[in-house]
Amino acid sequence: MKLAIVGEALTGKTTLLKVLTDNTFSRGSGYISGVGTFILEDPNLDYLYQLYNSDKKTPLHVELYDFDGFGKLWKDEKRGEIKNELSNFDALICVVSDFQEVALKDSFYNLEYKLLLTDLDFVERRIETLKKERIKKKVNEEEIALLEKIDSWLSAEKPLHSLELTEKEKDLIKGYVFLSMLPQIFVINREESKLGGELPSDLINRIKERNSPFFITSLKVEEELIGLERREKLEILKEFGIEEDIKTAISSVIKDVLGLTFFYTAGKTEARVWAVRKGATAKEAAGKIHSDLERGFIRAEVIHIEDLKRAGSEKKAKELGLYRLEGKDYIVKDGDILLIRFSV
Repeated sequence: MKLAIVGEALTGKTTLLKVLTDNTFSRGSGYISGVGTFILEDPNLDYLYQLYNSDKKTPLHVELYDFDGFGKLWKDEKRGEIKNELSNFDALICVVSDFQEVALKDSFYNLEYKLLLTDLDFVERRIETLKKERIKKKVNEEEIALLEKIDSWLSAEKPLHSLELTEKEKDLIKGYVFLSMLPQIFVINREESKLGGELPSDLINRIKERNSPFFITSLKVEEELIGLERREKLEILKEFGIEEDIKTAISSVIKDVLGLTFFYTAGKTEARVWAVRKGATAKEAAGKIHSDLERGFIRAEVIHIEDLKRAGSEKKAKELGLYRLEGKDYIVKDGDILLIRFSV
C-alpha cells in the first residue's frame, strides 16, 4: 500500500508524515521530500497477540510519501511529470490547513483545482493523440467519445470521482490513472485557537460528495505528543476537543478507502493481519499467505474475530461450535481468522 501526502506549501504535510511515522521518516528527492512507514493501528491484532501470547505481532504497513508537486514545486508546465509521479499511488492523503496565513477554502480549492487541471491536461493530450492516430489506423471511437465526455466534465471544474460511469466505460479507461479519481482522505489541519469552531458548510459538503473521510486536528499539537502512550495522548487531545489521534483515525478508514478486506492468522508463533481486495475468496487469501497454501488448498477453518471475543478463548469457541470449514469459493469477510488446510 502506497499513499501520497499532498497539499499546498505550508499546510502541514511534512508534520503529518512525522506524526504518522513517529518521526522515523527519511529524506527523499525530486517531488518526494520525505518517505516513511506508517504502521496501522489494529485493536483486533492486539487482541489476538494477547490471547495467543504470540511470539511475534505483524501489523500492516503503509508506505507514505510526502509529495511536493502541488506545493513549492508546482509549475503549470510540469503537470505531466506530476501526474506520472502520482500514477503509482493507491490513494492520496490531502492536507488542507486552516491557519491565519493559509485560509481553509483557499487551501482546499487550490489543491482540488490543481488535481483537476492535471487530469484535464492529460485528457486533452490523449484526445489529440487518438485523433491523429485515427488518420493512419483504426482507433476506438468509443474511447474518444468517453474522453471527450471526461474533458467536458473536468472543464466544468468537477472532479472525476463524481462522474458516474457505466461498467463498459470504466473498462475503456481502466488503463488510465486520473488523479481526481484516486481515493482520498482529508486531514484538516487547524490552528489550536480554531479547534472546535465550525467549518464552512460548502467545503464539508464538497468533501462528503466524494465519499471521502475527513479528520480535523492540530498537527502541531499531535507532533508535540509523539512518543507518548496512546492513553496519555488521548487525554491531552481531548482537552483540545480532538476525540481521536490522527494515526488511529486514518488507520480506521484505510481498508474502506482502498477497497480492502483485513483477515487474520494467529497462533503461538505469530499473530498477523493480511489485506486482500474486497470479494477475495478463501483460496486467494491463502495465496496471500503463501503460494503453496493456494496451490494445495483443501479447506479453510474460519471464525470471525467478534465470535472469538465473545467466546473468550479458542477452546471455548470450539466447544460452542463457532469454527466452521469453508471451501475455496468462500468470500472472506473483514475480521475473519483463517487456518488454511492444504496438501502439496
